[in-house]
Amino acid sequence: MKILYVYNSLALWGGVERILVDKMNYLADVYGYEVYMLTYNQGSHVVPFEMSSKVHYEDLHVNTHHQYHYRGPRRYMERYRRNRLLCQRLSEQLHAIDPDIIVTSTAGKLRLLLRLKGRAKLLIESHSDFAHVVEADVMNWRRRAEQRQRYRLLRKVDMLVALTEADAERWRALTPHVKVVPNIVHLNTSGQYSSLAGKHVIFVGRFARQKAVPDLLEAWQIVNRRHPDWTLDLYGEGEHKDELTAVVQQLDANVSVHEPTADILEKYRESSLFVLTSLYEPFGLVIPEAMSCGLPVVSFEGDGPNSIITDGKDGYIVRDRNIQAFADSVCRLIEDETLRKQMGQAAIQSAQRYSAACIMPQWKELFESLAEK
Repeated sequence: MKILYVYNSLALWGGVERILVDKMNYLADVYGYEVYMLTYNQGSHVVPFEMSSKVHYEDLHVNTHHQYHYRGPRRYMERYRRNRLLCQRLSEQLHAIDPDIIVTSTAGKLRLLLRLKGRAKLLIESHSDFAHVVEADVMNWRRRAEQRQRYRLLRKVDMLVALTEADAERWRALTPHVKVVPNIVHLNTSGQYSSLAGKHVIFVGRFARQKAVPDLLEAWQIVNRRHPDWTLDLYGEGEHKDELTAVVQQLDANVSVHEPTADILEKYRESSLFVLTSLYEPFGLVIPEAMSCGLPVVSFEGDGPNSIITDGKDGYIVRDRNIQAFADSVCRLIEDETLRKQMGQAAIQSAQRYSAACIMPQWKELFESLAEK
């Protein structure tokens, strides 16, 4: 079977990029599929995660975002030129590869792929959620028109894969062709877990609006007043990093900002508690990652956290974005080492649901059923 992934780029050190690379590696190395990846905006960026030699990867060197180097009519001319170039190069690749299945995301070039896909089935992976793809509050008239167009295009795809059952139900109002397949997660398989003795709480994620790190810092100030000997370690990058770092430096609340690291599992194992304050979280790869290292989790509610965390067993789900309740949950785990260790053991077991061995057979079944139609 030939499976072709078409994505904007694999440039960021992010969760989606890691999932895609891990998934393609498994499909090629374990199942023996012919796996291809085409990007069109990679530029000079190096793929941050190790890709199997059996995965055929190529960037089309279109760089559609370069249109924004220009203004006025020149920008529109550049957009037209680069979109034509993308169409030409993608068409050539599709003809040469002749895939059975094409996979892209809700942010992909849906109109173009629907036009060029030929006999291939088009499968869409939703790495966000329905509300932020279809129901987003868009004020600009042009963006509203784009949203309506995307809505119509998504109705035409052969299959849409959601990350949780709650989100799948919302997608089914748009199309009946919806399947739930959770993300595979890069779990801790070392056999070594956190002792939960270190006085470190850890956050891992992009420093972007979605992650609501200012809410975490507000909750942490409450925690810090009660437990000034504990440290909050923030690992990530993003557009708000400089602003966030400046705020942290003024807080004097035992908070440290760190660069992303390839060995994030070791950082989890050095910590005793994982926290997440996202405004919305379609899945939350970092949750089972941290759990697999033996960390209980405190998170605000959301589709992802609610589907992963069993409240009161392997972590706490905090409702209604209640900052005080969030801080109290963190303090409860700091103050009760026995409870912390009980939840940590439960977390290790919970995380195993998202191993490649559990999730990838679901993808195999889905791909093969699609190809037979």
